[in-house]
Amino acid sequence: MEFTALFLAVVIVMLAAWRGSRPLALGLFAAALIASVATYLHHATDALKLSF
Repeated sequence: MEFTALFLAVVIVMLAAWRGSRPLALGLFAAALIASVATYLHHATDALKLSF
């Protein structure tokens, strides 16, 4: 679910960059980047459940 939200956030950033102002697009990009890094760090620290 969070990956869908991140994808939609990036789509909104691209639309803002295409149609809106530059500061708005940069601010939205920064927010999407922070959310992406937070999602990555959340999933990167999960322990893998491997059975060998």
